[in-house]
Amino acid sequence: MFILSETSREMLAIFLIAVTGYLIGRVHIKGISLGSSGIFLAGLLFGHFGVSISPSIQTLGLLLFIASVGLSAGPTFFRQLRTNGRAYILLCITVAAVGAVTCGAIILLAHVDTPLAVGMMAGAFTTSPGLAAAREAVAGEAAAASVSAGYGIIYPVGVVCKVLFIQILPRLLHADMAYERTLIGPPPAAEAPAGRKSFRIEKWGFFAFSLTVVLGALLGAVSIPLPGGGAFSLGTAGGPLIVGLLVGHIGRAGPVDLRPAPSLFGPLKEIGLILFFSSAGAEGGQRLAEILAEYGPSLILYGALLAIIPMTAGYFVSRKLLRLPLLNGLGSLTASMTSTPALAMLVELSGTDDVAAPYATTYPIALITLVLTMQVLVNL
Repeated sequence: MFILSETSREMLAIFLIAVTGYLIGRVHIKGISLGSSGIFLAGLLFGHFGVSISPSIQTLGLLLFIASVGLSAGPTFFRQLRTNGRAYILLCITVAAVGAVTCGAIILLAHVDTPLAVGMMAGAFTTSPGLAAAREAVAGEAAAASVSAGYGIIYPVGVVCKVLFIQILPRLLHADMAYERTLIGPPPAAEAPAGRKSFRIEKWGFFAFSLTVVLGALLGAVSIPLPGGGAFSLGTAGGPLIVGLLVGHIGRAGPVDLRPAPSLFGPLKEIGLILFFSSAGAEGGQRLAEILAEYGPSLILYGALLAIIPMTAGYFVSRKLLRLPLLNGLGSLTASMTSTPALAMLVELSGTDDVAAPYATTYPIALITLVLTMQVLVNL
């Protein structure tokens, strides 16, 4: 007899999704592949057939990935903030504004109900705070359900569109990644002051990593009320990212060395992506067929437009108006779309975690901007 406990089935599902996803991610079409994001598509497939994974697994994966990225990018963060902070804010506002105009056009020209269209925009931007803000701002349970339906349909479309955009654009530009890394790379490391000795609590830096996660989770849980009854918080992604950047920048607390071994980051990030993508994909696949049968495939096209048009506009603004280097612009752009999978692809494609510095600089502004944008749209 072959019997698996519920926990064993869940663990088996996670790694079956990972195996399938890595195979999908290795498929290249004219040099373009999904990479680790193939796990998300595999999760959608498994979710469609009834596989479910605990939301706590998704949260753990996100914490592992985002804290690792923050710690490794910390040394360059404040340089990015000083040199390009205003440009990142302008880019973020531009992307949200273009998304809002696109959403408005879909409402007016395609006659899509406003709550459904706003939910679709939240899905295209993969913004959970924006979804929550839109649900709170609409009147009635039916309207709130429409917001959620739009989000559920378009969320996987938004993820795939943004991951592919991040891969295709540099190829179209024939970008030299080695050169682009020199434009975003960290400044020369400062020498430690003579006579100051430091030590690690343990060999690899898991103490510093764990401390980052704890403080980041607490920061992300802080909720700030907004006009209209909504609230803003950095959440599970924003809090650990900000704390990771600060800890990575400071590097020590008195005599305690808070710099994890660089070899720690790669495995932690990959494990985090396995857990995050498998759980998020399975969740998105639960009602995918049902929603598409109800609303029709045209919504997929509208969702793709809600993801691609703002990203395209954001790229041209970052390069032609703000004159940002390619990786700086793309790092800020992925944050403007609040897309952790797109950031993961950008890290993989560029070969450097330094792209997380513009991401982290932009991310909190993007959260606030998108929450306010959703509230405005549903009240038009």
